[in-house]
Amino acid sequence: MAESTLNLTFTEIRTEVGRYLGLDRTYANWTASEILDVTACIKRGLRNFYFPPRTEQNAAHRWNFLRPSAELIIWDDVITADAITATITYADPVSTVTASEATFYPSMVGKTLVTASGNSYVIAGYTSTTVCTVTGDASGDTGDIITIDSEDTFLLPWDYGGMSGDGAFTYANAENKTAVITLTSEANIRKLRQSSVSTGTPYLAAIMPKTTDGTAGQRWEAMFHNPPNDDFTLKYRYYILPDALVLTTYEYPYGSAAHSETILESCLAIAESREKDGGDGSHQARFGGLLQSSIDHDRSLGSPIVHFGYNGDNSDGVEFDNYYNRHLYTGVTATFNE
Repeated sequence: MAESTLNLTFTEIRTEVGRYLGLDRTYANWTASEILDVTACIKRGLRNFYFPPRTEQNAAHRWNFLRPSAELIIWDDVITADAITATITYADPVSTVTASEATFYPSMVGKTLVTASGNSYVIAGYTSTTVCTVTGDASGDTGDIITIDSEDTFLLPWDYGGMSGDGAFTYANAENKTAVITLTSEANIRKLRQSSVSTGTPYLAAIMPKTTDGTAGQRWEAMFHNPPNDDFTLKYRYYILPDALVLTTYEYPYGSAAHSETILESCLAIAESREKDGGDGSHQARFGGLLQSSIDHDRSLGSPIVHFGYNGDNSDGVEFDNYYNRHLYTGVTATFNE
């Protein structure tokens, strides 16, 4: 079945906002200033919807549809790239580095790549597991072995806006069971590392903001204890920070058809306030009513806990912690007298 035709697009939002502001219905007839005004209203309207104000006595709502599942690959302190050579091409201001086998991960952006010649470059972008870009002219290092130090921290996605769900990372351990990495404070991890900084299987994580010089948006990173002694593919859920809509390349806002009217009224409410000095307040009032309806709908699509697991005291041993359903454990057979 095709996508709902009731889903709102950027083109439709732009047309409706422009029409409200008294512009020609044909976008090609708009002036550069009119385009900027409408675009600003849409951006503010989307922010107003994605991060809504408090309603009634409730805390500001956080949308379920902005909480996707994701993966984060963490890796050993130093990747020695055993005999892996790099084919490097230079195009100002970055070089493209191609490894002969899978070497790179998204969490390496911002790390330092060091070649066998002793030259260092900052990884500027991730393209694939075998291709990344680095700052500077690295063409003279073609064929060198490369190393990358994780510094025991791993970059989270650009759109990371906070942990969601149970606030933990999980991964499949050697027995193919789900293992949990619990969140803690950075101070706690640093305290633990005073005793030992040896790599191993991580069981704690801390989320930290990175500093920024203002040339790019602020990022977040994760620190683990123990620092990983291997590659681990972690699963987690987080709140995303959505992008602005762009014609043809990013047409559809988050929320789908169920929230389309609320999104549109949010943009019109901004246009009403910004361009018409508040107008009669009708769009702001309508947005407030639709926002509450959208929140009610979103809450109905949440992830309620329907099974908390077996209520046992684990007195028979910690190994029972992995069995959330008592019927899954087959190590002991219970008998009774007839």
